[in-house]
Amino acid sequence: MLQNMNYYFIDYENVHADGFTGAEKLGENDVICVMYTEQSKAFSLELVEKIARQHARLESYKAGTGAKNSLDFQLASYLGYMIAKNEGRDDCYYIVSRDTGFNHLVDFWAERSVTVKRIPNFLGEDKETKVVAAAVETTEEEPKPKAKPKTKGKSKVSDSNKATKEELLQYLTEDEYSDKILEIFNSYKTRVAINNGLSKEFRDSQKSSAIYKKLKVLLKEKQKS
Repeated sequence: MLQNMNYYFIDYENVHADGFTGAEKLGENDVICVMYTEQSKAFSLELVEKIARQHARLESYKAGTGAKNSLDFQLASYLGYMIAKNEGRDDCYYIVSRDTGFNHLVDFWAERSVTVKRIPNFLGEDKETKVVAAAVETTEEEPKPKAKPKTKGKSKVSDSNKATKEELLQYLTEDEYSDKILEIFNSYKTRVAINNGLSKEFRDSQKSSAIYKKLKVLLKEKQKS
């Protein structure tokens, strides 16, 4: 039986070596596709050796010159090609870039139930993300005069779509389960929203994707679209 794969499309022109932070978390089920240009072709031997030690597969593709955003177009095209090639599988796809323009690609594939995420590195976060997260935690401790506005995909989840701890434990191990996962499952109406909720909770793309994949059958049973 073929194992599910993780595909990482590196916008090397955008992230450079910083995009490979956390490469030690990779494994033999990971494929790294580095997209680079003539202006960003330097790639250290140390980085190659680090990837090789994790037994991850490394591919590199040079984008053509003479057209604006040629690397972005090539990355988007190759992403679509790999998704079509692996149709029917439960693989995960990651765009490693700080370019928020790729968020449109993420939304496009989310509407088609394909897991695509944009991350700045293999840890799924950077210094700016940590600072924002710390600020949010501090703010939440302060009293709020008004209730929070409704979040898209959250609230108004019918009882028939909610799960119990026992149901989640049919798909997750005791070590994987947490009350926070149950809260996320029962707070959001759609699979895309639940997937995003898990990503924000764990800030570890591989861990959140693994849990989401295990819960997919239960999500279908609960009819979360």
